[in-house]
Amino acid sequence: MRTSFDMHAQEYDSWYDQHSKVFDSELAAIRKVMEHVHPEHRFIEIGVGTGRFAQALHITHGADPSMGMLKLARERNIICTQAVAENLPFRNTSFDLALMVTVDCFLTNLKQAFAEVYRILKPGGRLILGMIDGNSELGNAYRKKYEKKPHKNGFYAFIRLHSVEEISACILEAGFRDLTTVQTLFKPLEMIEDVEPARSGYGEGGFVVIGSNKEEYDSR
Repeated sequence: MRTSFDMHAQEYDSWYDQHSKVFDSELAAIRKVMEHVHPEHRFIEIGVGTGRFAQALHITHGADPSMGMLKLARERNIICTQAVAENLPFRNTSFDLALMVTVDCFLTNLKQAFAEVYRILKPGGRLILGMIDGNSELGNAYRKKYEKKPHKNGFYAFIRLHSVEEISACILEAGFRDLTTVQTLFKPLEMIEDVEPARSGYGEGGFVVIGSNKEEYDSR
């Protein structure tokens, strides 16, 4: 069954052109968490969408359930696989780093998704997750706009925003350690005219990046 993401992938992608400083701000926050990652490692973005983040961050592989999105990602030279986060068709310990950006709000099973990410990462591998903090002003604005009127918002018909604490607990339960957080987007989106700062922690910014590591030795 074709979804809104399949039928309107170009429209979804163009949002980033209209809000370029929002994209640049989110990208800067992700880069702050990625700064110690070796550039020769094998990277994948799960929920790669149209490939904007993957392309900007030199991530070679991407997975997404939407063929419409993946078509655009392939045009950005991303090696694409159609898949959902809860069932990734990759071998154990296939990647050094996994990126997920605003994917948590679409997942049907958080526990299974993070278990799958943990499985495909090598020992010492890194998960970087960018999310809209459901407890932030931006999160509240999204919730009012989308969650209460899902039938009028095709892209976000089934959105469910989470708190940083909720996602962090799921990441830790999957086996990841050494969580760090960086936040950005301190203004309403329509007021952002320049790149927002990327600050440690969470609780003020609408967009939060969580970095975490798979242990070097997994005894499970």
